[in-house]
Amino acid sequence: MQQLLLDVFTPPEPTLENFVQGNNQELLAQLFSLTQDIGHEQVVLIYGTPGSGKTHLLTALAKYWAVPIIDGRHRLVWRNQSDILLLDDAQNLSPYSQVQLFNAFNESRASGLPKLIVATANAHPSLLKLRPDLISRMGWGLTYRIEPLSEEQKRDVLISTAHAKGLKLDEEVIQYALIHFHRDMGSLSAVLNGLDTFSLEQKKPVTLYLLRQWMKKREGILVRNSEVTPDSKHSFKPLQ
Repeated sequence: MQQLLLDVFTPPEPTLENFVQGNNQELLAQLFSLTQDIGHEQVVLIYGTPGSGKTHLLTALAKYWAVPIIDGRHRLVWRNQSDILLLDDAQNLSPYSQVQLFNAFNESRASGLPKLIVATANAHPSLLKLRPDLISRMGWGLTYRIEPLSEEQKRDVLISTAHAKGLKLDEEVIQYALIHFHRDMGSLSAVLNGLDTFSLEQKKPVTLYLLRQWMKKREGILVRNSEVTPDSKHSFKPLQ
């Protein structure tokens, strides 16, 4: 039971199907199209604010093609050995990695590998502090600004998701979730899943009181587990 309560904040595994598209229909349609046919010399750049879903989409593609995602904070070494290059947070690329990505763009046009480059960034390429020639290459393909869900859209999704689970959410529960939890839909869905489970365990309807009970119980489990060390053995720090 304790492990179950610890896991409920883990968002569902990202897929294209469970991405809440909001106003991003064109972007999602393009990514679905790529899973059917990569084509040649394809470049897609997705930019937007943190929590808008960029990494969700990239992770979904990585799973579909069984290829790794290169974190922009890590060293990129391109050896022209893969059909697909997936890069997250391009704004963090080091000078060396920028050269490697520049080479990947050139190799894609010269030899056809990689066939596809999908990169994410926190701003439009023209605003990134990267090499000008690399920024130029990023503009070779399609550029999409991922639109985050509005508060009203998030509220509607929470209500419809809860309805599908047979849950009725009070307005105060919805507002509490939107204010106190991460606002990306993966995190909100994870909260809803955990609250649903706790409601079934307690045999009580979902109310703000039940939500706070659940949070208090989960916090107690997290604190106790964090206090267990080889030296402390089974001594637990009480909640303040």
